[in-house]
Amino acid sequence: MLNHPKCHFLLSSLLFSLYSWNKATCSLGKGRDIWQQPKPDPTLKGQSFLHDTFPLGFLWGSGTSAFQTEGAWNQNGKGASIWDSFTHSSVSGSLDREVANVASDSYNRWEEDVKALEYLGVRSYSFSLSWPRLFPDGNARGQPNTAAVKHYSYLIERLLEKKIEPIVTLHHWDLPQVLQEDYGGWKNETMVELFEEYATFCFHTFGSRVRYWLTMHNPYLVAVQGYGTGVHAPGEKGGPATSLTVAHNLIKAHAKAWHAYNANFRTTQTGKVSIVLGSHWVEPQRGKAIDASAELCQESIEAALGWFASPIFGDGDYPVSLKTKLGALLPAFTPEEKLWVQKTADFFALSFGPNNLRLGQSVISYGQTVTPDLRRLLGWIKLEYGNPSVLVAEGGWFSEATVGKEDTVGIYLMKSFINQVLRAIKLDGVRVFGYMAWSLVDGFEWNYGYSIRRGLFYVDFSQQNRTRSPKSTAQYYREIVNDNGFPSDETSQEVKETSLLSADPLTMTQCSSAGLASCMSLALYAHGCSQTKQCWFLGGAS
Repeated sequence: MLNHPKCHFLLSSLLFSLYSWNKATCSLGKGRDIWQQPKPDPTLKGQSFLHDTFPLGFLWGSGTSAFQTEGAWNQNGKGASIWDSFTHSSVSGSLDREVANVASDSYNRWEEDVKALEYLGVRSYSFSLSWPRLFPDGNARGQPNTAAVKHYSYLIERLLEKKIEPIVTLHHWDLPQVLQEDYGGWKNETMVELFEEYATFCFHTFGSRVRYWLTMHNPYLVAVQGYGTGVHAPGEKGGPATSLTVAHNLIKAHAKAWHAYNANFRTTQTGKVSIVLGSHWVEPQRGKAIDASAELCQESIEAALGWFASPIFGDGDYPVSLKTKLGALLPAFTPEEKLWVQKTADFFALSFGPNNLRLGQSVISYGQTVTPDLRRLLGWIKLEYGNPSVLVAEGGWFSEATVGKEDTVGIYLMKSFINQVLRAIKLDGVRVFGYMAWSLVDGFEWNYGYSIRRGLFYVDFSQQNRTRSPKSTAQYYREIVNDNGFPSDETSQEVKETSLLSADPLTMTQCSSAGLASCMSLALYAHGCSQTKQCWFLGGAS
């Protein structure tokens, strides 16, 4: 009886309600304590892997973003996005001028994507709406593109028919190009109101069928790589000052959207709204005094995750460490803005993957070790922001495009990340209620084009019909979902045969900066790279 789809929906709702965040009584600002706690010893039995199941009603899912997978870039009235213009121009750093004109063709093959979700047995699908598809001129005050509204309505209805929960992101980087041209994009505070109007339209149009909303995906990369370094669209190289202005506007736009939902839709639609934030993780250099090195680690996380999370989940303002370091360069919230920015999220949505691990000297102190330790990051979020309920909105890694459908390393990393989440729940008391394996299908990986793959399903980009085939990672994830975790001590045969990797996925190692292929070799998947080696992790794949 408990396996019935209707029961799953009820259990998911119960789990979320049990994990409700009591914002009024949270104890905040204790994240630095995580580095004073003993780190699990992977050499001890039970420390490196936990055989147990996730809470009943745990929300398993997978995700995609519109620009990376939809294709149909100018079909049925869609307007150009900044990523269309960026990849079509010489400004783009995309490999061999690769474009996403067709990508995975999910706009036309969305029914195949739903079948892929059914194959996995998941109960949720995280996807983004294309702002320029819904409003080619970017103006949500005007008439929407009817074809786009019908497309997303059909997708949502089919998901609900299959008892799959839609988790909808309003904006995953594909800003309408016209808004970039007319206003300068996110540099202009006018975008705050424009985004609120767009969000209000989406809540009104789709909200009766959507319980989970995500306003934006990883705004850190929009601010830094889109407007600071120019690696991402719109390709502007405005440096730190521009990035800080863009981030300020993104935070306020998110808050406006949350308040619009809270004031006008929450009572009738009873949904939840959050924002997806990404982060790296660091550990202190060995031999350093614990208090001093822990403080440096705290400042590192505050410079990335805390930049956005502290105003939203904290007191409505930036971390003190950022204000001290940046001074007048950092935009200031007015007292009134602090009040309406703080606590504008109903749960914590976390992105954890390769997109968060490309870091410069401004974020990582000399000698610190960057490590893909999701469990420790979840523990930090619990301590820093008062133990909110957490959705891992993006979890996963990537493979080189040549790997194909048999992805043994992908299985290993999936097992590692998901078990870290399980240990965070069972051993540390972190209130994680869902996990989105990223991504459902192979797609266009931003400035890396098609040179890497992140999908659970292999897409043959050489074929016009963009055939989808389950990879070994899809088969393994299906087993995890079916078992609701790791109920026995039997491991995947593929994992057993991976002799190049130790039993602990986080064994200490270092790597060099010899390029993408070498830096992202098997050694990368261990503890990470010391900043003294100047290893730059893959950035932008999300």
